[in-house]
Amino acid sequence: MSNRRTIPGAVGLLAAASVLLTACGGGATVAQPTPLDELEAPAYRMQTLWQTDAGAGAGEFVSGFVPAVADGRVYVANRDGYVRALDLGTGETIFRSRTGDRLIAGPAVGDDTLLMGTRDGQVVALSATTGERKWTTELASEIIAPPAISEGLGVVRTLDGRVVALNLGDGRRRWSVEYSVPTLTMRGTSSPVIVDGTVYAGLDNGKIVALDLDNGEQRWEQAIALPSGRSELERIVDIDADPLVVGGELYAVSAGGRMASLSLAGGRLRWSADVAAETGLAYDDDNIFTADMDGIVRAFNRLTGSQSWQQDALEYRRLSAPSTYQGDVLVGDLEGYVHWLSADDGQVLARGRPFEEAIRARPVVAGDRVLVLGADGEIAAVRFGPVDGS
Repeated sequence: MSNRRTIPGAVGLLAAASVLLTACGGGATVAQPTPLDELEAPAYRMQTLWQTDAGAGAGEFVSGFVPAVADGRVYVANRDGYVRALDLGTGETIFRSRTGDRLIAGPAVGDDTLLMGTRDGQVVALSATTGERKWTTELASEIIAPPAISEGLGVVRTLDGRVVALNLGDGRRRWSVEYSVPTLTMRGTSSPVIVDGTVYAGLDNGKIVALDLDNGEQRWEQAIALPSGRSELERIVDIDADPLVVGGELYAVSAGGRMASLSLAGGRLRWSADVAAETGLAYDDDNIFTADMDGIVRAFNRLTGSQSWQQDALEYRRLSAPSTYQGDVLVGDLEGYVHWLSADDGQVLARGRPFEEAIRARPVVAGDRVLVLGADGEIAAVRFGPVDGS
């Protein structure tokens, strides 16, 4: 039996730290979300194009639900086991499939296949055209991050430290690689990223590994963050944010307080910076953007790793991973707000609130619109435009 223990994400980490500090006489309490200041002259306003209820969302569960977009459709899954296909333009339901499984991650879409992970260690595959079940494969542990699809394979990260590749046609296992998991970790995993026949995966031990997509053979590994400190809590270095590949570089960030840029050819460390995050990264031509575990949005120069700016106005608001949209940066928060930040200096240019439930999934950009998924199952397509209408 495994001795591994998990804590549920950033809030769990803050709470656990509070307990430790209180036990030592520190009397710490979990910080409250920063109130939002009214924007005096917002540059943009948000328009909701459509909104619908996609069913039971993740709620307070740690999950990997995120909308997937392909061929004019939006696919969304929920924890009651339903998967829906919606029309990207109108939000109308194209199909609604009941799997009967305890879904917790996905969907990923590719090769006319939808892949979802379950709390019971299954990977469920449906037809992206009809919603009919293709196959179900049992694995050893939960899959709480969306799979990745490429070249006829679906690749998943399991909670117990495995990276597994499955054939999309029948769900049979192509290969499986297991990595050790620290005694105490965050309750989360990153999704694998597949580029040019290589799988890049972030691990709970603070390392990035590169694996051959065809056979799982390890090509290289590189530590992003190394465990340090006396307590198990202090030694948490999980990489729960999805790695980001841009050109010939890979960017990754650890919950242990380190972000790094690596060369895809061999994993050589180019630069590192001090920041802790458990959600994903975004980028533009100049910067890498992250929302850290305290809700501070930061930009780092892609070439040097030096910090370009930081925005503190959203501190402790449990931000989603950032996305880039129309040359700027979007993040969601715990009260259902979508915030538009300038990519140049981090200034908050606009915000909108499509619904009153937490936005934990990264906003998904699809052309001129943004898909926003709420923790209780609402999904909306929104668009930002200039206030003056020009």
